[in-house]
Amino acid sequence: MLSDSPLVLKNSNVIAFSYNWNNKLNNNAFTTFRLHNPNKYKEGMVYKIYLKDKYLFDAKIIDIKVLKLDKINDFISYLDTGYSKEEFLNIIKKMYKKIENLEDQLFDLILLKRV
Repeated sequence: MLSDSPLVLKNSNVIAFSYNWNNKLNNNAFTTFRLHNPNKYKEGMVYKIYLKDKYLFDAKIIDIKVLKLDKINDFISYLDTGYSKEEFLNIIKKMYKKIENLEDQLFDLILLKRV
């Protein structure tokens, strides 16, 4: 879901998507599921939203829920990606395959709204 663009890596007020899961970026409010990063993701902050290195719009974080993978259910997975819990978990495991003990990792389920 994250881009490796130098622009994205240098700018902490950017949230980049490599794919528009569930066409979420077409909505006024949407979620994103990221590795827990309280230094980057803060409620009330405004971020530039990119899709494949193309700027789309600004969005503000409305809420953040910190959770582990065992708390993922179909409700979360379908809203965020359009896929079932099982498919969602497989996607996450592929995306973060270099992280050991992924089951113990904290994640941020972030709710954003266009500004």
